[in-house]
Amino acid sequence: GNILTIVDPDLLVIGGGLSNFTAITTQLAERLPRHLLPVARAPRIERARHGDAGGMRGAAFLHLTD
Repeated sequence: GNILTIVDPDLLVIGGGLSNFTAITTQLAERLPRHLLPVARAPRIERARHGDAGGMRGAAFLHLTD
């Protein structure tokens, strides 16, 4: 909550292995406001487009473009 208050992002992306659990985005959206300071606003929460394969895809892209 403190980091989100300081950084104040518009979007929070859940990636890696956590993105495999679809319920995490809804549960996080429900619970997060309780941990934010009153001056903070809750960001939109989404799962990463490529899920836990994002790191692998990025490494492959870097390898192919190097």
